[in-house]
Amino acid sequence: MNRDRLLRELRWLVEGNPRYAGTNEEGRQNPAVARLMAEDLLLSYIGDGEVTEVLNEIRRDHSS
Repeated sequence: MNRDRLLRELRWLVEGNPRYAGTNEEGRQNPAVARLMAEDLLLSYIGDGEVTEVLNEIRRDHSS
């Protein structure tokens, strides 16, 4: 993941593109899923396994 691709993918989410962002209703983006996708994109940009592991632990703790 390079910076240009990261920005392109994040802008795609900001525009509300619902195609892959878990829609509740057709044509509407699910904000929670879009946020998770953005976090995953940022993690892939950072590329640090320890950071990814800690964030995933936080997600698990807060999702229960």
